[in-house]
Amino acid sequence: MGGRPQPLLRIPGSLEEARAVQEEVAREAGASRAYPFRRAGTIGGADASYSPDGRLVHAAVAVFGLPDLNVIERCWVTREVLFPYLPGYFAFREGPAIMAAVGALATAPDILLVDGHGRAHPRRAGIATHVGLLLGIPTVGVAKRMLSGDAAEIGPARGSARPVWDRGEIVGMAVRTRGGSRPVYVSPGYATDLETAVAAVLTTTAGSRIPAPVREAHRLSREIRRISLSSPVVTEIPGDPFAPGR
Repeated sequence: MGGRPQPLLRIPGSLEEARAVQEEVAREAGASRAYPFRRAGTIGGADASYSPDGRLVHAAVAVFGLPDLNVIERCWVTREVLFPYLPGYFAFREGPAIMAAVGALATAPDILLVDGHGRAHPRRAGIATHVGLLLGIPTVGVAKRMLSGDAAEIGPARGSARPVWDRGEIVGMAVRTRGGSRPVYVSPGYATDLETAVAAVLTTTAGSRIPAPVREAHRLSREIRRISLSSPVVTEIPGDPFAPGR
């Protein structure tokens, strides 16, 4: 993907416009065909961290091979935050930076796990849905807390799962990825379904609560945040600072 122009995530000027954008994204994403997880040879994770003053967002993406979960590529981008902090609207805060980081990869992953929600969102358009639709990559939202809906208590064993219901519709799954740990909340973003979403998360969480690609993206975004504190003039340098030769 590197070097090719990437689509832009439109930053709305009001909450009414933001909601309209989300409703449009939900309609378009809802018409997509689900990508079967068994076909995936690579899987990515995306996450973001903020500067102490909240003005900059450091987005990172890590791509792993399947089934061995070896790191293939990492990339990061720092961007100015252009939208206020409002639950349910993180796509407009973190989405542009995450999309830029994914766009700078040499090759897009077959599936991208995004820290946040997909359809398990009041308007069925969380950050995973926006990013996937605009980039044309199958995405899954992986969140630590529910944003919309309810789920029954799930069993204590790894792999236990219960549907997340919202207004009479199943929008995601509460999944126990590690015995004794709190569940994560998994939902289709774009071009995925519940089966693919749960399979992708369980495949990448052996021994951990958070999927390995998302965990690595989180670690990288925090490391870039730390580096940026000593180099405040740097606002955008995509790449992998820890790759051989850098």
